[in-house]
Amino acid sequence: MSAGFLGLPWFAWAGVSLAVAILYWFAWPRKKAAQESGFRRVVIRYGHALVWLLLAVNFLLRGLSPVLYGVANFAALAAGLGYLLFLGMSLPAKQ
Repeated sequence: MSAGFLGLPWFAWAGVSLAVAILYWFAWPRKKAAQESGFRRVVIRYGHALVWLLLAVNFLLRGLSPVLYGVANFAALAAGLGYLLFLGMSLPAKQ
């Protein structure tokens, strides 16, 4: 098993990321999401939790086998792009 990041095992990072994903699933910007509609509302409501879930998948794959590092990189890239989308949708819309 590889040491992981900062000396902690990949599975520990996966557990922390999953815990944060669950936290953001229940604690989300209700006032901001209530003001929006459609795709923007969905991204604001579920985007941050999905980003952390993708990070958990990334860490889990890294902990399973070095052969899966390529797939883990795609999960990490998807998490980064999802976070950029979340940030973009969280900005105030032009009136």
